[in-house]
Amino acid sequence: MLYIRTNIPNSYRLGIELQGAIKFNSWMNAAANISLSENKVKNFTEYIDDYDNGGQKTNNFSSATIAYSPSVVGGATINFIPVKNGELSLLSKYVSKQYLDNTSNNARSLNAFFVQDVRAIYTIKNKGLKEINIIAQLNNVFGKKYEPNGYSFSYFVGGETVTENYYFPMAGRNFMLGLNISL
Repeated sequence: MLYIRTNIPNSYRLGIELQGAIKFNSWMNAAANISLSENKVKNFTEYIDDYDNGGQKTNNFSSATIAYSPSVVGGATINFIPVKNGELSLLSKYVSKQYLDNTSNNARSLNAFFVQDVRAIYTIKNKGLKEINIIAQLNNVFGKKYEPNGYSFSYFVGGETVTENYYFPMAGRNFMLGLNISL
């Protein structure tokens, strides 16, 4: 049996987003952004398959945090321009704890994480083409182990509720090379 899935009829997202940038001098600048929010679902009913008796058990929540909705997301970039048309950047990203479902259960959550990348870009201006960007980026410089996504599944069997969490881990240190051509 497949269950009918619907949108939550009563939920809200309330928050503020801030961003800013500063140019220190001709060879260094920085930018940052942050989003602070409260993301709630009201009157949520969790359905748990009952493998002992058939059917489903229910749990009601008057207010819970919306799944995959961190309350804090932030980023920062520091850019260095060591040579004409060249840029080195340190990119930082923070994401606070997220829940895998709408129950606000800490046992069904993703931990907060903070990662940093390093990027180098060299731009070639050309008469035939507007510009060519050669990009090299080292992601997750410090090899942080984290999971930015996953899912949770609960069921009732043997007289108790069993919850299984599945996580999608991010790659450790990895790199990317790119070439952008503007016509």
